Amino acid sequence: MADVPLNRQIACVKREVSMRRRVYPRWVENGKMTQRESDRQLEAMEAVQATLQALQDAAALMVEKERKASTPELF
Repeated sequence: MADVPLNRQIACVKREVSMRRRVYPRWVENGKMTQRESDRQLEAMEAVQATLQALQDAAALMVEKERKASTPELF
């Protein structure tokens, strides 16, 4: 499996959510998907996006904590 950085994963999921927001209404209108399924799929993908963003935010906090811990205080 390729090592894909979180920022690229987040960008990919954002594009996917955007695409689904454009396409799903047509699919619902054409009977290819129910509104309920559309809502469930969007909710799931938005949850993926939120999870990845939370991981990125937590990683940034950890890096900041480590940086502060390794930097000696002058006073």
